Amino acid sequence: MMKTYFKILFLFLAFIFISCDKEFNTVGSDLIGDEHFVHDVDETATIKAYTVPTGEVQTNNLPTNPLGIYENDVFGTTKANFVTQLTLSTGNPDFGTNVQIENVVLYIPLFSTVATSSTDGSKTYTLDSIYAKNFILDQHIDDLDDKKFKLSVYENGYYLNTTDPNDDFLSNQKFYSDLDATINTWKKGHDGNGNSVANGMRLNDSPNASQNDQFYFNKNEIIVYKRKLINGNYVYVDANDVQLADQNDVSVRVVKERLAPGIYLELNKEYFKKKILQASSANIYNNNAFKEYFRGLYFQTEQISGVDPAMAMLNFSNAKLNIDYTSISTGATDASSKTFTITMGINAGANTVSLQQNNFSSDYITHLGSASNDISLPNNTVLGQNANLYLKGGKGSVVYIDLFGNNNIDAYGRSAELRQYREKGWLINDAYLTFFIDQNKMAALEKSEEPLRLYLFDATNQKALIDYTFDTSTNTNVKKSKVVHGGIIEVDANGKGTQYKIRITNYINNLFNSKEVDASKDINKNVRLGLCISETIATTSNYYYKTSKNLPNFQSQTTGQVQEVKYFPAASIMSPMGTVLHGTNATDAAKRLKLVINYTKPN
Repeated sequence: MMKTYFKILFLFLAFIFISCDKEFNTVGSDLIGDEHFVHDVDETATIKAYTVPTGEVQTNNLPTNPLGIYENDVFGTTKANFVTQLTLSTGNPDFGTNVQIENVVLYIPLFSTVATSSTDGSKTYTLDSIYAKNFILDQHIDDLDDKKFKLSVYENGYYLNTTDPNDDFLSNQKFYSDLDATINTWKKGHDGNGNSVANGMRLNDSPNASQNDQFYFNKNEIIVYKRKLINGNYVYVDANDVQLADQNDVSVRVVKERLAPGIYLELNKEYFKKKILQASSANIYNNNAFKEYFRGLYFQTEQISGVDPAMAMLNFSNAKLNIDYTSISTGATDASSKTFTITMGINAGANTVSLQQNNFSSDYITHLGSASNDISLPNNTVLGQNANLYLKGGKGSVVYIDLFGNNNIDAYGRSAELRQYREKGWLINDAYLTFFIDQNKMAALEKSEEPLRLYLFDATNQKALIDYTFDTSTNTNVKKSKVVHGGIIEVDANGKGTQYKIRITNYINNLFNSKEVDASKDINKNVRLGLCISETIATTSNYYYKTSKNLPNFQSQTTGQVQEVKYFPAASIMSPMGTVLHGTNATDAAKRLKLVINYTKPN
């Protein structure tokens, strides 16, 4: 009897599960029966897509910033310098008397995750967001020390305003990627005696060439050992502060601190003693005074002849400049070891600017045609009918996409083609754009040099699409979140990119099935789409073009009317990477850009 009961219960639950699953997958079609519906695919929508060069772009106060030099066989060479203000951890600090500096260290962590941990506390790491020519980070990480360039750190002498003086300080100041020449003119070094002088010696003047003339991104954990001031000198000591007999024996040193891999530079001690520890209280009373007195640091990169360099993405808000010193505090008699920390980056309230320069490849220049802000370029003679689309982050290029043509635009901005789609009464099951990668043009690059992610956005209103907003899917790798909406690279058996698929089902469904007759009141309007490289899919904010773009208004009845586009996604500016896609007029018809619509309609 009990067995029969469980059999009946099992069959009942199975029936419910199958029914629910079936209902979910067929979107309610079983209510009437499949014989009353037709499931089909449409790929006939008119699409125009074209590449637009960005020209100089706004680069101040980005969440992450590139630093270094990246050579790319398809797009050319990108060099990224950087300038940042500094902020005091404590205003009006009292450094005491008889001050002696142990060291001044600048630490900027790389993006990394712990791979292994040992019982002694040591760790190994995997690194992320480091780019070099023909270089696969996870496979060639042991060769990272061969990817060198010259790195110099100077005092910045150019004041980075927070608000715009040309607008009576009512709006935020914008700085652009071409500011490097100005910053370089204002840079300051030191004269060897700690004095700040124009175009003086750089601050990272350690005899260790890996910190300056032969700099490279180090994959290893950084270990700081315990030292103490004894008889006027800083020496390595044991756990009881007793000087070690053999100062060169690393095995007996006491670990003071372990740091994840990053940029670790020893800066000139005499310069910072005079500039910070001996500064007048008026100059270090608070951060407003300090930013005027010490205008920040300038990071300058230079290529070494015959050496392949590298570039890394960095979050300078996680950086710190530590001044380790010994002094006698007010009212005390014994000297004590102290650390004064200076921070940087936007999270510390410090203004920053990414300074980007490009030497584009001849193929890329040919495709762009010119750096004009108008879309009257040679490659766009027949607007949007391109064999290839070129996307590049930073000061590079974006793609704009117009759907459903501009034939017989009505008073509400709807083309004849769009009106025909709306009359069909389709139930949209799925709709997506597939961007096929031109593997022939990208053949020279390693798989790790291809962008992980593309971002499709509403370029009419400069915001995320509804499909982006509604996708709440997450991933342990935050760069792969919103997987339903898509845009993540798909690869072949060799790991080389084949395509990017971006789902816009909700956007198309709303566009086709909106019940609002008067399009002027309809929130579900046909918009121009934009496509760009995305360094981080979580960032949807916009930054300005230095020179706005004049795009043809594809929804206008008036010939020659243009749409002025002033800004585009900041996520593209942060990335040095690029890709070449097949366009709407690709030689291989199977790889042409199409809008694929899976729909259901009454039979």
